[in-house]
Amino acid sequence: MAELLHNPEALSKLKLVNKQIVGKGKTSLNWLPYLQVVVKETFRLHPPIPLLLSRKASEDGEIIGFIVPKGARVLSMLGY
Repeated sequence: MAELLHNPEALSKLKLVNKQIVGKGKTSLNWLPYLQVVVKETFRLHPPIPLLLSRKASEDGEIIGFIVPKGARVLSMLGY
């Protein structure tokens, strides 16, 4: 949603295309190709992978003031 708010032209086109298609009673995602493109582009710009990958601390340490004990799972969310 944030990307669409930063790009009002794409948001307007998405609203128009979806209104035309849903107005015909077609609500399956197969009938909403522009929405599929918007979602794919969003995942290209902001991949969810950093949220899924965790690391295991090999030794006790400190990260930005937080103590991380050996063996703890650490999620790296670079760029956030």
